[in-house]
Amino acid sequence: MFLRFILSALRYRRQRLMLAFSALTVAATLGTVLFGIYGSVERRLREQFRSYGANIAAVAANGATVPLAMADAARRLGAEAAPFLITAGRVGNDGVPVAGFIPADTAPLTPYWSVKGDRNIGAGECLAGETLAERLKLTPGARVNLSGQPCTLKGIVSTGGAEDSELLVPFAAAAAISGIHDGASVIEFRAPGDRVEQIRAALASRFPGADVRTIRAVAATESDVVNKIRAALFLITVLILAITTLCVSSNFTEIVLERGKEIGILKALGAAERKIAAFFLSESAALALLATICGYVIGILAAAEIGQQIFGVAFHLDVSWLVFLSVGIVMLAVAVVATSIAASRVWSIDPAVILRGE
Repeated sequence: MFLRFILSALRYRRQRLMLAFSALTVAATLGTVLFGIYGSVERRLREQFRSYGANIAAVAANGATVPLAMADAARRLGAEAAPFLITAGRVGNDGVPVAGFIPADTAPLTPYWSVKGDRNIGAGECLAGETLAERLKLTPGARVNLSGQPCTLKGIVSTGGAEDSELLVPFAAAAAISGIHDGASVIEFRAPGDRVEQIRAALASRFPGADVRTIRAVAATESDVVNKIRAALFLITVLILAITTLCVSSNFTEIVLERGKEIGILKALGAAERKIAAFFLSESAALALLATICGYVIGILAAAEIGQQIFGVAFHLDVSWLVFLSVGIVMLAVAVVATSIAASRVWSIDPAVILRGE
């Protein structure tokens, strides 16, 4: 009887049940996309914000240098560190600012550098900022007669910053020119977005002679954007589920009204209201299960496409049973709540009125 009642509904109330199924499928699809993005948006945005460079910088508070040991301490705390040593040099009769750096350490913090040539320089090699290269008429492959440390120009750098006017050499070469071998002019750090202040405070406490500052333009923006996007995704998800609940509730309310005669006869035969309501709940639960499966398949395809278009990652189907179970539970909850609202009308149907044909 129970199964027959449900199958009969699927047969004779196909249009309304299909509307409810469509609403649940759309919600399941969007839920899969939003849950999937919600879980990975922080990681993906953190990766995107890496292109903005360092979020902490340390300079000497007393005007001397920052100990190189600070870079090692930062790495042990989970941050990336890149020391720079700024000094002065001469190329022929021209005075030029010279910046020493370690290519392997600097590359992860400076993806925004635009280099014509090879940025991975070694001993006896250098890079020139585009402004300096234009002034000295330097081209890649040219020999730069830097006093004490002549080098071969491997590339021209454009950053939109101070580097455009500098000659960039290996850190050891800048140390030889300046005579400073255990310190740096500035050390830049890239800390995980959720630990920026923790790592900054730890470095400031351990190295009181250094002025350790958060680069607010990067750190604050990163934190704000992540929090706002996650909040927006949460609110959109709640709104979609609320609309879906109303749609499903409306459809099942109409089904209850249309099947009033059947319900009245069942009640007259002694069927309990709770049992009748369970029929409708079973129908909606079955629809929710099917909608979850269909919506999840469509959703992971949509999420992969969104990740490719927005974050520039390769098309990848990120199958997650946690997301599937979460969507399934939410869809069941929506179906049960919506149908419970509609099924509450079962108690108001008077079998005597139905049997009189009124």
